[in-house]
Amino acid sequence: MAAQLYTAPDGLLSGWSGGRLAGLRGMPTQTIHVTVPDEFRRDAPPWIDVHRTTWWDADPWSIDAFVVASPMRILFGLAQAFNQHRLERAAEDAWHLGLITPTDAADYLERHRCRGKDGVSKIERWVDRCDGQDRPAQSNLERSLLEEFERIGLQRPVRQHPLTLPSGETIHLDIAWPAIRLAVEPGASWFHGGDLRQRRDQGRDRACAELGWLIIRFDETMRNDVHAAAVQVARVHARRTADHRTPPSRPPPKFS
Repeated sequence: MAAQLYTAPDGLLSGWSGGRLAGLRGMPTQTIHVTVPDEFRRDAPPWIDVHRTTWWDADPWSIDAFVVASPMRILFGLAQAFNQHRLERAAEDAWHLGLITPTDAADYLERHRCRGKDGVSKIERWVDRCDGQDRPAQSNLERSLLEEFERIGLQRPVRQHPLTLPSGETIHLDIAWPAIRLAVEPGASWFHGGDLRQRRDQGRDRACAELGWLIIRFDETMRNDVHAAAVQVARVHARRTADHRTPPSRPPPKFS
C-alpha cells in the first residue's frame, strides 16, 4: 500500500508484485515492482523497483484494493525480468487462472506494435509453443511434471491432445506423444474422485488401449518424487519409440 501511495496517481503494481497478487507462483518478494509513466521523477526508496516507460497503456484492475497493471502488462514485465523457462511457467499459471490466453498475448503484442522491445521474443516463443493447444495445464501436478520432463531433456510432448474413442467421444489427453501413442495423465487420487472417478478413468484407458495407446497415470503421491516419475516416463517413452521403429510382422486382428 505504501508503494501505491508513493507512486500515486499513475503508478501500478506490476511485474512480480502484480503477479504475486494475481496468484502466480514463485514471484520475488525482495522489492516491490511498480510501473510508472516516463515523466515520473521521484526518487524511489530501495524497497521499490520502479520501471519507467514511454509505452504507457494504463488499464488497471483492482485486487484487494491494490491498483494493479493488466494481466498482459504484468506478463510483459515478467518477460523482461525472467528467463524463458520462468516466464513460461508464469504464463501457464496466468492462463490456468483465466487471466490471459496465448491468443490474448499475440493480440496484445500486435495491437501495441511492440516487436523488438525487451521481453517480447520470450512471450512470442511461448505463444508459438501453445499453437494448437486450446487449454492450459490442468493442475500444479501436471505443470510440475512438464517442467521435470524439460529438465531431463525428454522430447517435448503435445498438450491436451484430442483423441476420438471408438464410442465417438473425443477426449483430451493431458500430456501426449502421438507418434508413439503414449500419454501421461497426472490425475487425482481415489480420495478426490472416489469409485466413480476411478471406474470412469479405467474405462477411458481401456478405450484408448483399443486404439493402441498406453496411458500412464499418476496421483498426488507423485509429488514425493517428481524426478523419479519423469525418469520412469522417459524410459517408457524410449521403449515405445524403439517398438514403433520395428514394423509389426502382421497387422493386428479385427474383432467385432
